[in-house]
Amino acid sequence: MTRLERRCRWLLRAYPGWYRRERAGEMLDTLLEASPPGRNWPSFREARALAIGSLRARGWAFFLSILWAGTGAAGAGYIFLLSTHLPAIPTYSRIPCWAGEPGVIIDAGYLGAAAWLALTIPVLVTGLIRFNGLGTPAAAWGGAWIAGLALMVPVARWQTSAPAVQACNNQGCSLAGYSHAVVSWGELPVCAAWLALEAVMMLILARTTPARCVPQRTVTST
Repeated sequence: MTRLERRCRWLLRAYPGWYRRERAGEMLDTLLEASPPGRNWPSFREARALAIGSLRARGWAFFLSILWAGTGAAGAGYIFLLSTHLPAIPTYSRIPCWAGEPGVIIDAGYLGAAAWLALTIPVLVTGLIRFNGLGTPAAAWGGAWIAGLALMVPVARWQTSAPAVQACNNQGCSLAGYSHAVVSWGELPVCAAWLALEAVMMLILARTTPARCVPQRTVTST
């Protein structure tokens, strides 16, 4: 195997598994034939075309699910970060922040929370449409979605287990007896669980051929 072939195979891994099973050989042959002798790397144009093609092959279910799970992990991570700061200040949106927190982080939290909740139903629907709502892939997708709902509960509460944070109310925070932040470690397993769920959803999408997206082989007449 030449260096060019090995690197082309590496680029093709950007495509989901079901697509590579159908088209990887054909695409690899095309790339090798189009490359001049002596080249060790694919051209930038070829790499860009492969990257764009891989995103199209993955479809909407991929983008929505990775955004949903990624936002859930970010939310749990934010709660953990919040527990390392004192004092915590509740806001009108029920998303707490710490004194002196940059406005850009607060705005990102608002947008992320809104997008996270809004994506819940579209993630389920796009996955079921992709798999025609039948069979093992659809059942696995539904199970992963239910697991995501369960993980939404601890993050949506927007509270940590740190006593100093729980002492906050609309008038401020009662920090009597606390000279430093009480780190809430419970959010780290939740963050890890969201990342694991994201990996599972990507695996389901990558290894299962969509019911309506089976790639067609090109047939030439002789």
